[in-house]
Amino acid sequence: MTELAFAESTTRSIEREAVAKYGDAVGDHNPVHFDLEFAKASGLPDTVVHGPLTTAIIIDQLIAQLGVDNLVSLDVRLRGPVFPGDELTITPVMFGETDRGVEVHNQSGDLTATAIAIMAGDPDT
Repeated sequence: MTELAFAESTTRSIEREAVAKYGDAVGDHNPVHFDLEFAKASGLPDTVVHGPLTTAIIIDQLIAQLGVDNLVSLDVRLRGPVFPGDELTITPVMFGETDRGVEVHNQSGDLTATAIAIMAGDPDT
């Protein structure tokens, strides 16, 4: 399998308004996503971006470069919290000898997600 035909990219800052709109759209109003005092009482430095929103941002970045018909599947693993204001850098990587995908880091270099991609034309697609 060859490397992912994707150039490293960085998202713009994830705004609190986007988190609020996402929460409204999916009906997830858990206070960890919206209430700063609740998040801090839970041991977090800030409210947390919804995991599925983080995943959608990663997918959007990949599809923007690869095209919707070329990305068949993406197995995302969230590795650390994403906070409002974070910018995510998505970097192509090989996991072992056969699995290609991306690592996602915030602006501080913290690993926030990994994903293995299956592309059109890969064996078994």
